[in-house]
Amino acid sequence: MNSLEEAILDVLETEHPDKVKDLVKLVQKHVDATPEAIQQALKELHKKSLVSIEEPSASKPLFEYVSSKMSLWFWITIALSVVTILTIVTLPEMGTVAYVRYFFGFVLGAFLPGYCLTETLFPKQTTLDAIERITFSIGLSFAVTALTGLLLSFTPFGLTLSTALPVLAAIVLVLAVVALIRKYKNQ
Repeated sequence: MNSLEEAILDVLETEHPDKVKDLVKLVQKHVDATPEAIQQALKELHKKSLVSIEEPSASKPLFEYVSSKMSLWFWITIALSVVTILTIVTLPEMGTVAYVRYFFGFVLGAFLPGYCLTETLFPKQTTLDAIERITFSIGLSFAVTALTGLLLSFTPFGLTLSTALPVLAAIVLVLAVVALIRKYKNQ
């Protein structure tokens, strides 16, 4: 096995590209080779049964995509939002149980809005690595939460827990649905 084939296997193992053209771009970052040479080495690996190459299939319907493993992030995000709302509404403000409430409130305010916005802006997993996604998620969450608080303070309802909680949850829900649709279209 030559170094080009090893580079291809390494990229497949670490980056998990979905398409051959994405694989070629990623391999070119590691090895100085032409796209044709990479494709030829990929065919050789396929002949050796070390990789499998599949023809692109017609995209599955949105319902199947939503119920597949690829949309697990969506369901976790929705579940976290619901658990946060239930926790904040039902748990008392005092005592040691209040720390659970603080934790979920922090997740809703400091991570979920930015995470959903990041997934909306960058629907392909190969665009950003995990550290970049987390960093964007936290930074954008603070921006979304601050803007939400600012806008709520100008409404007749004001900025209170009873106004901020449903608005942030609605923002997370809308952004998660938009991100899900964008990811479905980019599959």
